[in-house]
Amino acid sequence: MSKSKVVILGAGVSGLRTAQKLKKTLKPGEAELLLVDQNDYHQLLYRLHKVCNYEYIEKDIIIPLEKLINDIPFKKAKVKAVDIESKAVKTDEGDLSYDLLLIAMGSHPTYFGINGIQENSVTLGSYEEAKEIREKIFKLYENVEKNDPPNFVIGGAGFTGIELAGEIIESIPKLCKEFGVKEPETKLTIVEALPTILPGWDEKLIENGSKYLEEQGVNLHLSDPVVNVGENSVELKSGTVLKPDLFIWTGGVEGDPACGRGFEIKSRRIVVDEYLQHNGIEDVFIAGDQACAVDSNGKPMPPNAHIAMMQADIAAHNILAKLRGEAMKKYKFEHAGEIVTFGKGYAVGEIFGYNLYGLLAKIMKQFIHVWYLHSIGGINLIFEYW
Repeated sequence: MSKSKVVILGAGVSGLRTAQKLKKTLKPGEAELLLVDQNDYHQLLYRLHKVCNYEYIEKDIIIPLEKLINDIPFKKAKVKAVDIESKAVKTDEGDLSYDLLLIAMGSHPTYFGINGIQENSVTLGSYEEAKEIREKIFKLYENVEKNDPPNFVIGGAGFTGIELAGEIIESIPKLCKEFGVKEPETKLTIVEALPTILPGWDEKLIENGSKYLEEQGVNLHLSDPVVNVGENSVELKSGTVLKPDLFIWTGGVEGDPACGRGFEIKSRRIVVDEYLQHNGIEDVFIAGDQACAVDSNGKPMPPNAHIAMMQADIAAHNILAKLRGEAMKKYKFEHAGEIVTFGKGYAVGEIFGYNLYGLLAKIMKQFIHVWYLHSIGGINLIFEYW
């Protein structure tokens, strides 16, 4: 009797964690395991913004998969589609059959149908995109007039946009000094359709974060959605037209489009039930940013690393349960909290119901990073990548 084939799409937080857990718990000969990703490295997506800082080290952002997966079979391939009926994954390296499948391919930027935005913006969704933003920033300073510093606009004041803004405003004085450019009073502008930065966060955290940004020379343009984007123009609903040299869009994400066909979509992600499955499809699980799971109030949960890890634990258990004919576990959302950094200078967050500010928040953010490194690679990885 042939072994069951378990295929995991994506070596991000959910995919990697699920693969590692399955490798530890599968009995010899119980199943064939295959991890698939278009990259041969694991991206620390919660640190992508650091690439855009004046000073950054590559190993702060990516880790070669060979250091993490040991003898887990891996295929480097780009997924084009999932065929549920034939139980096959279409890739640029050929088709892969499966008996059980985990879709954990993360998220991509979404543009909400805004005219011109995709053609005239850069996004922060991957390591390669982060490097592109960094290169564009440096090139602008290399070619700018001494008394005419570049103008930056970030679209979206959520977690990603704010952390990116923190890195850029911290880098601008150093870039100005290096290239002999006059330092501007307003370092960048953040535009947001909603009334506050960090929508949904505690009001005190929002207030402190907003104050810090404004003190650092950030213009917060809130309650004014982007409606049209040109080559060097961003038009807002109010009629205001901004003239950025670089427009960075961080206004929203959606699940990987390659795996969205044939699935019910909500909040631009695949709808999942309490077992992380979709509409009774018994052999497919979805986790991480690709999955639209809901909390106890029926509200879609945000795509973040903590949720992705929790879902990976459930996905690994339920895949094993399917293989062994045992009972599956239900996924239940538990909010541990989150911390947002504003470059190296400041941070705010909430952990287990307690608000944190400044140094304490920064220390906790670093502790979380160290904990994550340990969770995927043990103590040796901490010494090498911290």
